Amino acid sequence: MLAVVATLAAASPLAAQAPSPGPPDLTDHGTFEIFADGKSIGTETFEIRVRSGQIEAQGNDHLQLTQNGKSLEVRTSSNLLLDPQFDPLSYTWNQKGAQSSQLSVDFRSKPVHVRYKTVNGQDDRRDFTLDKDVVVLDDNAIYHYQLAIDRYDQAKGGTQTFRAFVPQEALPGTISLSFVGPEPVTVNGEKLTLRHFQLSTELAQISLWIDDQGHLQVVSAPDAQFQAVRKK
Repeated sequence: MLAVVATLAAASPLAAQAPSPGPPDLTDHGTFEIFADGKSIGTETFEIRVRSGQIEAQGNDHLQLTQNGKSLEVRTSSNLLLDPQFDPLSYTWNQKGAQSSQLSVDFRSKPVHVRYKTVNGQDDRRDFTLDKDVVVLDDNAIYHYQLAIDRYDQAKGGTQTFRAFVPQEALPGTISLSFVGPEPVTVNGEKLTLRHFQLSTELAQISLWIDDQGHLQVVSAPDAQFQAVRKK
């Protein structure tokens, strides 16, 4: 597991959030270019769709990283399944390359079962007590930020807090999400006015910009020198 940017710290549980109505048309797909220290290190292609009353989301990352002075190619794929109220049902993640590993999470079980196969081939099995509406926000999964934005109640506004879980870190925590306002942002050389959201944890401040259709365009974590920009 190689985290370009980690987002959560452990925190005390919160009361469950009230479920929202059925999901809107979340259908979306595209590619993000990922930057670290101002340099392009790879891409993520993703797709989100609603089918048979469930939200299906998947992403594929191709990264060129440097570890201990050596170049490392990493390919990961992940699949997240949620119900119409955005409650997670299952999650799988696979990493291929010099360091291969995989994990699966069954959110329908009580407690939640997490099964992780490490880079050394060992099996790590853990159980967690999580709220059913926990927000999945895994390392290096840019499309998960889109789903976090979709959970935000825009009619309510203000700062909204959610329970969250990072599967690769086996780490529960909390996030807060707030709407900052419309701001001019340069994306792929084009100056756009996008809606700025701030996602906060005990470890990080992450800026998210979305367009008028609610589609995520830019993710920026300046303290981690990390950025993901949606390609045309």
